[in-house]
Amino acid sequence: MSENITHTGVLEDTARIVAWSSEIGDEVKDSLDRHLDIARLGGITRSGDKHTSKLLGRIRGGWPGDEADRLPEKLAFVCGWLCHRATDRQMKPIFRATDPDCLLSPTDCSVYHDVFVLQKVFGAGEVDPYSPMAFKPELPRVQEAFQSMWQRHLIAIHTFIPDDEDAEGWMVRLFDTVQGVRVDLDRYAEAFESPDPDKMDRFIWSVNFYEDKDPLIAAARALQSGDKPQGDLGDALESAKTDSHYAQAVARSYGYLHAASEFMAGKLGKGKLEQALEIGVPGG
Repeated sequence: MSENITHTGVLEDTARIVAWSSEIGDEVKDSLDRHLDIARLGGITRSGDKHTSKLLGRIRGGWPGDEADRLPEKLAFVCGWLCHRATDRQMKPIFRATDPDCLLSPTDCSVYHDVFVLQKVFGAGEVDPYSPMAFKPELPRVQEAFQSMWQRHLIAIHTFIPDDEDAEGWMVRLFDTVQGVRVDLDRYAEAFESPDPDKMDRFIWSVNFYEDKDPLIAAARALQSGDKPQGDLGDALESAKTDSHYAQAVARSYGYLHAASEFMAGKLGKGKLEQALEIGVPGG
């Protein structure tokens, strides 16, 4: 479950940028708008390269389908899955470069990234999908807050291995079932309550993990607040190429969803889709 908060943050900010964009088709926009909860499940699921292009082909072939087909839900899940892969490709190299000797799982770098995103994107746990009570003064210890928040919103999610022979059936079963797992919550609470200055420098500041002023991040925060972003989306995406890693992850995720949208509209073939999704390209 490492990087759960970071994956969810990138997914939700990408969904905000998608809603703002005039280049994304209604299939992707509406699926994310109506089924963001299901996209969140895809956003913390592994092995996306094995299934996403094939599933997009099946979804496009049956679109819009009937209620029993649940194609909009499946498309939302695939969109989340694509954002997960984009985020992995952006963030995993940071773990290897800054925390190569950490034997813990998740790594310290992953924990610090998650806590930082929790603060920046999710109001230190006050913003959906996390508990609005997570950091209220009446809770005596932040560890207790993390326990409540994580159990209710992070860990009650299925993580069983995808069925390589019936990926769509697996997705439907995933929609209807949850499973609990455990992580060392004290490490997250410690990083939140008493962050180590050296680790903050190694994992956040020196690598330029997140920058409020990055145009794409600023646009996402404006959209989250219900405001109109300043500037142009194209300019923000161009700037993100050299901005913080978080901005790059959102831009990469947006690029994947743009490719999925083009594929759904019949403007992109399977080969070009897989090229745009970087399927088979090492990384992450």
